[in-house]
Amino acid sequence: MKTLAVVTRGGYVESIHQGFICVVDSEGRVIYQKGDINTSIFFRSAAKPIQIIPFIHSGGAQKMGYSLKEIAIACASHTGEVMHQETVLGILRRLGLNTDDLHCGIMSPYNHDENKRLIARNEKPTVLHVSCSGKHAAMLAYCRYKGYDIRTYEKPDHPVQKEILKTLSYFTGEEEDTIATGTDGCGLPIFMLPIKKIALSYARIVQYAQDRNSEYYEACKTIFEAMNEYPEMVAGTKEFCTELMQATKGKLIAKIGAESVYCVGVKDKKLGMCIKIADGGERAVFPVVMEMLLELDVLDKSEYEKLKHWHRAELLNHRKENVGDIIPVFRQNDDIYIGQKIK
Repeated sequence: MKTLAVVTRGGYVESIHQGFICVVDSEGRVIYQKGDINTSIFFRSAAKPIQIIPFIHSGGAQKMGYSLKEIAIACASHTGEVMHQETVLGILRRLGLNTDDLHCGIMSPYNHDENKRLIARNEKPTVLHVSCSGKHAAMLAYCRYKGYDIRTYEKPDHPVQKEILKTLSYFTGEEEDTIATGTDGCGLPIFMLPIKKIALSYARIVQYAQDRNSEYYEACKTIFEAMNEYPEMVAGTKEFCTELMQATKGKLIAKIGAESVYCVGVKDKKLGMCIKIADGGERAVFPVVMEMLLELDVLDKSEYEKLKHWHRAELLNHRKENVGDIIPVFRQNDDIYIGQKIK
């Protein structure tokens, strides 16, 4: 592993975040790497743009009346704001289903204002607050389209999950029987793959979105357009994924996964990027993504100005005073150590 970011306090390194970076083109050629890119990690929620592909590719999304906004929330790890709840609820109602049909569990919303609202009203969170509820709703819609049993849609042996695994194999170039699986926080199967293969899947999404000869052209084009037209559905207000896609206006798609997995597909360059912070510390991943986008010359000056608060993130104390920073350091050649004075 390589040191990717440090946390400073008073100008001294207090903590170190190590991890991996891989950037590949759509042919799988490595453009940039830090650490062993053959290391296998769980794809987590960064896999969601892949997981929705079978539904779109089959014609199911169009048949079931899915809008781009609803495609976007199927790709989302949303923050549980009212706009997210209403979108998922609208899907369920159109399908003739209710919230009991979502098997994603219950969690407090990531959005602080919505969480405060629930506490103030002495209300409990619901399945609609769950960050993965849009993905689950899309799987239910796919079941309706195909005539599959909706009661077990989250099980690994369900036809929907088998089709997702097959599609994942195609986009990553990894054989199905070599892809280990686990269970995600929302109860769905999730996949363990080499970092290089995860990066490849995003490179292929952005490539196929531009290649009319690809059988996945329409599906990938739809995903790219949906995530860029409705980035607030993919994450939420003031979230990094949202602000990154808003600022870059059609240059890329970007998606976080739990335990600090982050993936980006850069359209014009047809590149896929996967970053993994080894300790799962989310605070480190956004500065590293920003630094990598600068390294790849993806961001222009005006875009960077809108996003620079994510690049060298402030460390604040309880009085909201700046006492340090989270700084990406992977482009430095020198070793970094705890207690080191750093600018």
